[in-house]
Amino acid sequence: MGRSSGKESLGGILAPTVTPFMNHSLEIDLPWVVDHMRVIRERGVDGVVPSGTNGEGPSMSLDERRRLIDVVLENKDDMLVIPGTGCASLTDTIALTKYALVSGADSVLMLPPFYFKKPSLDGLLAYFRTLCDEAVPSGKGIILYNIPQVSAIAISHELLDGLLQSHPECIWGVKDSSGDPDSLRTFISRYPDLRIFAGSDRLAKMAYGLGAAGTISALANIVPDWLQELRRKVASGNEAAAAEVQDRITRLRELLSIYPMRATTKYIIHSITGLPLRQVRPPEIELTDGQKAEIKVRMRKIVGSHSDV
Repeated sequence: MGRSSGKESLGGILAPTVTPFMNHSLEIDLPWVVDHMRVIRERGVDGVVPSGTNGEGPSMSLDERRRLIDVVLENKDDMLVIPGTGCASLTDTIALTKYALVSGADSVLMLPPFYFKKPSLDGLLAYFRTLCDEAVPSGKGIILYNIPQVSAIAISHELLDGLLQSHPECIWGVKDSSGDPDSLRTFISRYPDLRIFAGSDRLAKMAYGLGAAGTISALANIVPDWLQELRRKVASGNEAAAAEVQDRITRLRELLSIYPMRATTKYIIHSITGLPLRQVRPPEIELTDGQKAEIKVRMRKIVGSHSDV
């Protein structure tokens, strides 16, 4: 049975899925994408967010991102699909957003225009208002992506307020990947009618406790069952058990910070699931053999008795 559509359907544990580039080529291994979706769905993921930051979306062509969207939608089963469609160019963003939403995506994750730094509030409002007018069909909406440490442009309250004033039907939510607890807390309290997602695995417990719509975080590529377990513990009020699960999640997430993040995520997926090891696309870099050996040792210490991982 499929999920209901609309803003209120957006929630849960969503995986910002990695993109598997074939060894010794620049091609995307699309069958791998399907296999990975099956694995994480079996582990409890509620949806996928392809071609975002974790999916190296800005390193892909529009045609590649369209093909990826097609494959994900064809194999989504009952999962939510929220592709990353933000580009530096407004015309590319319009084209990719319209394609995703018309093709059946539940929403899209929208980076701000990230090339020109320090754009004015008026310029950003014009960008997103034009996008809503040109690319978002009636009954659909977008999730704004706050990741200023990468994009260098924050989704400010002034920007969000201006968009909600002019296009309230188009703005469905925010993914806050700033990593700042105060930022996440303020988005949740200030915008109760929006779907707010935490982009940080480290803040998952806090996000669930504050009533966030869910998380869109890296470890949902690997252990969405841990995140679902944490969500249940928070909902039940079992503070000690929730803290233990959050600690386990945080320690595994630290591996993605110590080593190159996208390459490490793909290596851990390979180690846990047996899916073929796939590459990143330059300028991202691969792990060395030494780093792989270190990650294996660290993983064993973190996973411990969780032998299903």
